[in-house]
Amino acid sequence: MKKTFIVSSLLIMSALAGNLWADTVDSKLKSLVNEKYYQELIKNEVVTIYKDDASNVLELIPESAYSEKIKANLIKKADKNYPFTYEALYYKNKSDLLKTSNSSKTDISIDDISRVCRSVSKMQGMTYYSTTRKKEMVLYDRTYMIDGPDGDKIPDQNTGNADGQLSYCFQNDSSFGECRYKLNYYQSENEMMAAFSNIDTLGLGPFKAIYPGCMTINILVRDLGEKVLVYICCDLDSIKFPGIKGQITDSISSRMVAVYNWFIKQF
Repeated sequence: MKKTFIVSSLLIMSALAGNLWADTVDSKLKSLVNEKYYQELIKNEVVTIYKDDASNVLELIPESAYSEKIKANLIKKADKNYPFTYEALYYKNKSDLLKTSNSSKTDISIDDISRVCRSVSKMQGMTYYSTTRKKEMVLYDRTYMIDGPDGDKIPDQNTGNADGQLSYCFQNDSSFGECRYKLNYYQSENEMMAAFSNIDTLGLGPFKAIYPGCMTINILVRDLGEKVLVYICCDLDSIKFPGIKGQITDSISSRMVAVYNWFIKQF
């Protein structure tokens, strides 16, 4: 009876300690995200919203040293164009990310996150769900860093601290076609931010829809100890034509989900 009591007490104490740890991590999260979406994020580990207005108001952006940089990256919306903003927040255990990646590592550091966010060539062959073709397809059949806006292919520049790094890359998108991007990176002790801005015009079907500098993809990752908070935002201003709303919504949403799914498999 005495042994049973001791074992039961230890189990209860372990459970209480686990709950206390979870409450501590989650309370840290609560101070970072919009209270309106906190419970949904805790429950589902993801919150996604998108809108097609020119307000340039971000609802899911967490508190961060880089929040103002992301807001400054928002695209100025032109009259008579079609504006679109996509936001997603993910809240994941590092242990789950390591399992997803089949990694033998025991932890994920901000340097690991920095390396992944700069491993552009690793995005080659990544897949997304095509809503028009109703099947999983390769998103980029070619993608790599280049040594300048008009430069040649170079290896990924993904070592050392990324803070202040300016890079460029080329991607051949299955629907948007060939495009070069300017990449800005920022890194602190517990955060990493990457911003992709298109240098070339992006096609959408037969139309040249998104002009240079009119789409930015921001990725913000915050290290919360045992968990990570990932924020993805795509903001753009497109030429308006019949059917654009559905095409932009489906194309961008599928691509941003694909970027996240790629990210969590790279550790």
